[in-house]
Amino acid sequence: MKKVSVIVPVYNTEKYLRRCLNSLVNQTLKDLEIIIIEDKSPDNSNEILKEYKEKYKDKIKVFHNKTNKGIGYNRNYGIKKATGKYIAFVDSDDWVDETAYEKMYNRAIKDNLDLVLCNFHKMLEKDDFLNEIEPEFIIPNFKNTSLKEYPDLLLKVNLAPWNKLYKRELLDDNNFPEDLKYEDAIVVVKALSRANRIGMIDEKLNYYLVRDKSETTVMDKRVYDILKITQMIIEELKIHDYYKDIKKYVEAMTIRNLFRYTLQQKNQKDKNIANDFIDKVFDYLNKEFPNWKKNEIWKKRNPIKRFIEENKLLTKIYCYLF
Repeated sequence: MKKVSVIVPVYNTEKYLRRCLNSLVNQTLKDLEIIIIEDKSPDNSNEILKEYKEKYKDKIKVFHNKTNKGIGYNRNYGIKKATGKYIAFVDSDDWVDETAYEKMYNRAIKDNLDLVLCNFHKMLEKDDFLNEIEPEFIIPNFKNTSLKEYPDLLLKVNLAPWNKLYKRELLDDNNFPEDLKYEDAIVVVKALSRANRIGMIDEKLNYYLVRDKSETTVMDKRVYDILKITQMIIEELKIHDYYKDIKKYVEAMTIRNLFRYTLQQKNQKDKNIANDFIDKVFDYLNKEFPNWKKNEIWKKRNPIKRFIEENKLLTKIYCYLF
């Protein structure tokens, strides 16, 4: 059994792939395997993978899909093939600090942690230039804890899988949905809710790339999937005996996350979809959390932003004008 397995789905990222792979093969943690799932990529990614697989036979395993399967399938397949005690995920256009997995693994072993988090650099690519920008989430440093002890994690932790190290048991019966967008959020929440001990390394060890026209910047009808993922998250949290104690945090997280996507409808090309989605978000909140406007955590938000966000008509006007 390896100490860490790093799972890397690859699709159409030849421009960035060498940087990603170099950051992994040069990790200071030597007992590490790199599991790559090549998702029928139409570019030259496969040629690059052949080169690295030949050069780093003891570190890299490459699996090829016969048809394009999507990132959820690829991550699930990678988990099945991984032998590591701990598992990490990297997107093939991102990269990591060369000390990342040694630091995270050592911390996990030293403190008997199920889940280790770190902070990250958010890099914006524009016209082939990279600029670091402020991430939406800067995870505050915290002592080893659990979600039951520190429910504020629901609001402080980004719901992406890549700046985390998971004890592999956290991913048992915790699959990425393969037919939905935003599939990583439910997996991260399940890991947070099921981990007995969660720790933090207060360093930026990941580099997260934001590209023009990437999955994270394009808006289309798949935005409706966030409502399905949100329901899955709430159903997961409700099964725990401490749900009543953390409900206000769950509610505040739901409000914030959904309103993030209502405001993003300004980028939606189809304004009928934009208007309908905004309607459905408000309907969902009113049904799931009838008193959501009174949530004490939500009420701490900037009053001007909150005034716009919690008003359906103003949200639609904002999306139309901007």
